[in-house]
Amino acid sequence: MKNKLTILLFLITINWTFSQEKIQADIEIINFLGRVPQKTESNSLSDNLLRILYYDIQPNKYPKIGYLNTNGEIIIEPKFNMGSEFYDNYANVIKDSVYGFVSRDGKETYFENYTDVFFYYGNTGIAKKNSKYGIINRKGDSLTEFKYTMVSNFGFNHYKCQTENKKSYILNSDGDIVFNKDLEFEIQSHYFDKDSILIYQETIDKKKLNGLVNINSEIIIEPKYQEIYFINDNELYAVKNDSKYGFIDKSGNEVIPIIYDEIGFNINENLIPVSKDGKWGFIDRKNQTKIPFEYDEASAFLNGLAFVKKGDNYGYINTKNKVKVKFNLKKTKYTFFTNDLALFEENGKYGFINKKGKIKIPAIYDKAFPFVNELAYVEVDGKVGYINNKGKEIIPIKYKQLWFENDGIIRFAE
Repeated sequence: MKNKLTILLFLITINWTFSQEKIQADIEIINFLGRVPQKTESNSLSDNLLRILYYDIQPNKYPKIGYLNTNGEIIIEPKFNMGSEFYDNYANVIKDSVYGFVSRDGKETYFENYTDVFFYYGNTGIAKKNSKYGIINRKGDSLTEFKYTMVSNFGFNHYKCQTENKKSYILNSDGDIVFNKDLEFEIQSHYFDKDSILIYQETIDKKKLNGLVNINSEIIIEPKYQEIYFINDNELYAVKNDSKYGFIDKSGNEVIPIIYDEIGFNINENLIPVSKDGKWGFIDRKNQTKIPFEYDEASAFLNGLAFVKKGDNYGYINTKNKVKVKFNLKKTKYTFFTNDLALFEENGKYGFINKKGKIKIPAIYDKAFPFVNELAYVEVDGKVGYINNKGKEIIPIKYKQLWFENDGIIRFAE
């Protein structure tokens, strides 16, 4: 569901991509946007909703993909060469080199005349024909000419369509141009809605610089930043110039000066992790220091706690800079609490601690990921499954590959 695609995604993907995803969440859970825990099987290539178009069809020798419910019961048999998660009522699939989609009740629809077919939320999707891209509806009717070198999702109901000169239009779900009709702007953003502000780029004195423009093509900021990042915040954007970072507001005002060596791209509890002169601290939206610059590393606050490093070890502090979990932890990839539990590593194995630093699930797993919707993905001896917050196997640890649960459905491969 759309409302489960939360701003917390950025905690996981900030090194993977900076985008203009601004999807309002109504619950504080992590949703990994369909991304699979990294494994070597080629079926993992279908994990990302924007990238399914870029990969070859899976060879027959690889496992087939099916779907489970959260009780571990098969609801759609494993018969697809590739498959996405469900977006509302449908999942994108490929079977026997033909693209299509499957509904929640298992009904399959295929498009013999198109390749690279991909639907996100809604009834408009992307397709390829005669080496060019366009958009279609779920009946297979074309809504545009097939004349674009690439089409990608640009939010829930819009599409970025690249022309031969590498400029892009933005289309709505009916195929009408709603932005950049004259190809005036080189668009750098990845999301669009009725209130959108977009990043655009120009080359000035042989330097690529970024500015902001609204959907009426009115320039908010002339290109003057090396980078502009749309982050998980309704008020501020991060900017970069000369290897320093700061923040601007929607009007283009520099509300936090560009003086920091590094910054966090998440603003929670109205506190922003920033580094200066080799140390991390936390500032507020007015650039006032709220937690001193005394840490060697710091992550954003989540659920009232931030993961920080002091000396050689890591621990958790609260918003008053009080230590809540002692500095005796090692760093893990996902440094936050969900379902009141966080990962810890011991002797190369992973388990979970509570907010008091006590071990609740022992470190017995070769790999583990944070809890999502009260389930955690774990791996032992190359097999994967799901556990609950008591450590009980809910989905047996027996599968070659599972994906993260989304709206009560879990992809699997066997």
